[in-house]
Amino acid sequence: MMRKWLGFILFFFLILSGCAGDDNGNDMSDASNASDTSEPGQGVGYKNEMSEDMAIEEEAEDGAVSDSQGEQLIGDKVIRRVQLEYETLDFQKTTQYVLDTVSDYDGYIEYSDESSYSPSGIAPREESRQYRQINYLFRIPTDSLDGFLKDLKGMDAYKLSEHVGTEDITQTYRDTESRLNVLLNKETRLNELLEQAESIEAILQIENSLSETIAEREELQSRLDTFDDLMDYTEVHLSVVERPRITNNRSDGLSFWERISEAFVNSFYAFYYFIQDAFIWLIYAIPFILITVALIGVGFYIRKKIIKKREK
Repeated sequence: MMRKWLGFILFFFLILSGCAGDDNGNDMSDASNASDTSEPGQGVGYKNEMSEDMAIEEEAEDGAVSDSQGEQLIGDKVIRRVQLEYETLDFQKTTQYVLDTVSDYDGYIEYSDESSYSPSGIAPREESRQYRQINYLFRIPTDSLDGFLKDLKGMDAYKLSEHVGTEDITQTYRDTESRLNVLLNKETRLNELLEQAESIEAILQIENSLSETIAEREELQSRLDTFDDLMDYTEVHLSVVERPRITNNRSDGLSFWERISEAFVNSFYAFYYFIQDAFIWLIYAIPFILITVALIGVGFYIRKKIIKKREK
């Protein structure tokens, strides 16, 4: 009897578990079917659309990166600056060549400073050999800069250094333009309000604001004009130094023995100029030497007289 009841209970639980499994399976299949068909913008179709959109976005990003890499990283508002240093044996010929080249390319001199020096480092004097040096600041049309630099290579002088730099001012230029446009619109509105103003107090307030706006607008416009001038005409800082000799053109890759030979030559030149300066200094010192010798002679003479008096 007991076995029959146990068998009945097991059979009952098996039936319940089977029903529960079918319900869960039906619910899961219904849920999956609902997710596929209930909403047209969801489910598998939505996932496909999302994957396609993501692929398109990735392609667009890749294209943007490649475009940005293909383009120059520098903007369209660029200031160029050049610095050149030369040594020459013929100062007059070299400087005249430079000035003629500047004139050929419609450039102009903004600044120049000429001075003299002595090779030995002693302060130059009228009697000693003086050498000249000059610093220029040229403004060369930017479109002609490459041709100008190329023509300078034909100059009979040794180029010590050449530095060409660029400064990208695109962002600053655009920001200044935007601020200028805002001020122009503000100035227009203030003029309209000034025409409509009736009270003296309102007129004075508008005129004060208008004056401040005009001053700020003119300052920004001046800044843009300066930027335009710097972009249109490149600054070229050029210096020329006259030398008694050019040290083997200071060519690169000299061997050890060539460097020793050059050091000997330079030392002899330094000694030569030292002797020159020492001799000129001696000429200047002759009066002082004569006075000193005379004083020493008088001192010895007086000393001898004193000694003779003591002996007597």
